[in-house]
Amino acid sequence: MVVLKIVAQKNGETIFFDEPITQVHYMRLVLCSLYNSWHNLKMVGILYVDGSQGRLASLPQGHYNLVSLVKELKSSIDENKSGNKLQIETNKPNSVVKLFNPVHDSHQIKIIHALADLMGTATELGALTYVKKL
Repeated sequence: MVVLKIVAQKNGETIFFDEPITQVHYMRLVLCSLYNSWHNLKMVGILYVDGSQGRLASLPQGHYNLVSLVKELKSSIDENKSGNKLQIETNKPNSVVKLFNPVHDSHQIKIIHALADLMGTATELGALTYVKKL
C-alpha cells in the first residue's frame, strides 16, 4: 500500500508524477479535505497584564492562520518591550501552540474576547495555556 499526502498552498493545484504509476489495478480516494486555513480576527486583539494599563501585545484585525498568528504575537511582544516574558512554543504534542507565563502568580495576562474566540481560550490565560486549534 502506498500513502500519498498532497498539501497545496494555492487553489486549483494540479499534481503530476514524474513517472506514471505502473500496473494500477485498483485505486481508491480515501480522504479528500477542502478547507479554508485562514481565520478572521474581527477586531484588534489585545493581550494585557491585569491591573496595569500597559499592553503586552496588540494584533491588528485581519486574516490569520497558525503561523501568521504566532509570528504576529511574537513580534508585537518584542515591540512593546514589556517586563513580562510570555513564552510561545509551537507544534507541541498536545497542542498546536503553548503559551507559558512564568510570572502568572504576580502578573496575570488577559485577552479581549475576539482574540480569545479566535484562539479557543478563555479571556484569562493561566500559567500554561494550550491552543488546540484555531
